Amino acid sequence: MNSLSSGKPRVHLRGIYTTALTILLLERGCRIVDPSPIIRTRVHPPPAPGPADVTIYDRYDRQGVVVEGRCAAVESVVAILLAALPDPALCRMEAPEGMTRVAFEFPAPVKQALDGLRCRVTPTLPGHHYLKTIQSERVDQAERDLARAPGRGPELARRLREDLVKRRYQRGMPLPIRHVKPDGRAYDLRGRFGCWRNGLLVLERRFRGGGLYDSLNLPKREGDFGLLEVCEGSWISRRAYFRADGTLLGELYNIGTPAELYPDHVRYLDLEVDVLWLPGQPPEVIDQDDLEQQLLAGNISPRLGEHARRLAREVQQALDEGRPEDVWSVQ
Repeated sequence: MNSLSSGKPRVHLRGIYTTALTILLLERGCRIVDPSPIIRTRVHPPPAPGPADVTIYDRYDRQGVVVEGRCAAVESVVAILLAALPDPALCRMEAPEGMTRVAFEFPAPVKQALDGLRCRVTPTLPGHHYLKTIQSERVDQAERDLARAPGRGPELARRLREDLVKRRYQRGMPLPIRHVKPDGRAYDLRGRFGCWRNGLLVLERRFRGGGLYDSLNLPKREGDFGLLEVCEGSWISRRAYFRADGTLLGELYNIGTPAELYPDHVRYLDLEVDVLWLPGQPPEVIDQDDLEQQLLAGNISPRLGEHARRLAREVQQALDEGRPEDVWSVQ
């Protein structure tokens, strides 16, 4: 009987998510092929002779993994990851001759869940997988320190965040928002670091004249400017648009997975639905059709889709009741 007919695909893993994914897959009946010496020491997987049915490795940007191999085995592993992790996004990429390749995006909640798995077998900093995407060596050194002083995890993680990310922000430096779509597409909203204001990261934007602003449906004019506010870990970001004389054109509240700050960009998974507020008009939930399309395509889960809808309704209500400061506490 082969591994697939027995319901236990053989999986080969490498990359920064290996420890956590090894634990997850072993607990769900998979067999781990050719584990590294570190994994053999940490997790002690039972022997699994023979070739792998599935290979899992880091994406080029370490923001998730690629799962590739025999079609049935990949389907089995993908189903496990979708069921076990808090709403990863996936983009299928077909490969020839009966093989399949699927790329996963791991937004902040997924990384945090994997941190929780990894810490069961080895000292793990809060935010381990997020920090590993930035600089692995510094995380490894900090976790060696953590092994000697287990209570220092939050302090060591805070220091790393300051050293690797926040201290690198200088006024006027380019700091784009990496706006990742559930189907794998991504584009950058250009901005420059302005300041920190009441815990919010404020980016400054300038616009050229010509064309229309998306969603606002208003003309762009020379001298227009904008602000983009992000709160680390929040599901909400705010874009405000102004004429050159400071007149507010409108605000757009984007719903996305909790924002992650990186040395050269900010990243979140866009959940399509937004809340638009134009001066003198009630706030409006928009782009719900785009969310429905991503749900129908299977790129985001029904649970995450419903969460996005609820967040949009709560943001709309806070704005409608004159409580814009409460938007940042919507979770």
